[in-house]
Amino acid sequence: MLSLAILCWLSTAVAQQTPRPLAFVTVRDGDAEIYVVNDDGTGLKRLTRNPAEDTHPTWSPDGKTIAFISDRDGNDEIYLMNADGSGQRNLTRNPASDGYPCWSPDGRHIAFASDREGKSDIYVCRSDGTEVTNVSHSQIWASYPTWSPAGDRLAYVTDIDGNQEVFVCAPDGSQGVNVTRNPAWDGDPAFSPDGRKLVFKSHRAGNVGVFVVDLATLAVTNVSKNNVWNEEADWSPDGTKLAYASSPAGNREIVVADLASGAKTNLTNNPDGDWAPRWSPDGQRICFLSDRDGEVRLYVMSADGSGVREVSGGAVLDEAASWRPLPRPGARPQ
Repeated sequence: MLSLAILCWLSTAVAQQTPRPLAFVTVRDGDAEIYVVNDDGTGLKRLTRNPAEDTHPTWSPDGKTIAFISDRDGNDEIYLMNADGSGQRNLTRNPASDGYPCWSPDGRHIAFASDREGKSDIYVCRSDGTEVTNVSHSQIWASYPTWSPAGDRLAYVTDIDGNQEVFVCAPDGSQGVNVTRNPAWDGDPAFSPDGRKLVFKSHRAGNVGVFVVDLATLAVTNVSKNNVWNEEADWSPDGTKLAYASSPAGNREIVVADLASGAKTNLTNNPDGDWAPRWSPDGQRICFLSDRDGEVRLYVMSADGSGVREVSGGAVLDEAASWRPLPRPGARPQ
């Protein structure tokens, strides 16, 4: 029993010390390029080398492929590349504008936004670019798709009669449900790790607040419960907490809310701006953006707010970084 306990402890210690790669975007080379770096600041590597704009890197579930947006062919297209930057190829190949790629949990499909039919809609294709299907058929526009953890649903933002709402549907576009149903502006949806809830931001309380909707009952809970600006919420991997940017003193801070107790903790406590928090896949760290050094850079801290360190080695573009995921059972090799 003692040997087993020691092995478990060693396994946990090794996991805690294992660097986790992050993908981010920087304009340090004169245009937007994609880099990767470990969360301890080592292993900084440039992945794209093109005079066009390369942005929004998103890892495949197995961590072997990165989807990103590039205008290197004259319009925004979705590209794929291997995790080391090799094998860059155009996935969408369409004269319209394509963006916001999101991998299905099994890695077999990619959801994205495109205006190829005259307005922005949500499309799903296979990860090789074939079998493209419009799944939103919106009145005015739809964008920002995200998959449920089981891959059985998609959430996206759409405009209905001039009001922005969050819809959830099956991957083929059927069974669409307006889950926010409010005359205020709603957006930025993200499924909880168990797929039962959805976090989103909304103007419904008179400010920009963080809310959670139960997808079974459509009951909505105000998580932020304040009168300031709150946004960019991200679920902890165990689903018990939300990290988000909040501005209680005018500047943005990284706040973590415990959903069971309602307790909130300001993790950054810095007079400059901190935003775009993202939990590491193992829940032990949080990356975020900050201008505390006079320019926007990427930082990583422990989940309790300790051990803050700059890891980007220079300025970054103002968009959230992307953690390389842990291997998932059932994820298809890319």
